[in-house]
Amino acid sequence: MNADSVYKITEAYKTPYENPIVLNINDIVILGKKDEKWDGWIWAENKTHKGWIPIQIVNILEENKGRILEFYSAKELNVNVGDFIKKIKTLNGWTWVKNIQTLEEGWIPNEIIEQSR
Repeated sequence: MNADSVYKITEAYKTPYENPIVLNINDIVILGKKDEKWDGWIWAENKTHKGWIPIQIVNILEENKGRILEFYSAKELNVNVGDFIKKIKTLNGWTWVKNIQTLEEGWIPNEIIEQSR
């Protein structure tokens, strides 16, 4: 792994969601409000879970119903200051990362990520 692909956490983050929503292609969800802080995220619920999902993965069928276009997990990653991560996918102010030490993956806000030197 080259140094350009390693990033450092500048602020600890702990997820407020212990049971994140996980969706598969063609799942139908009930859509709620759009996130006021993070543009591009919308609240979604299925029969077992609820959580924020990126609007880009939803084909809106009706005003409050949508069909999922790709697999999605809303798992957020707990990180500490000084942890090193690798970015996998960035979307709407958040990045899916892999913690280099623990090998765990999940979403974290971009504002706590800095390029490692």
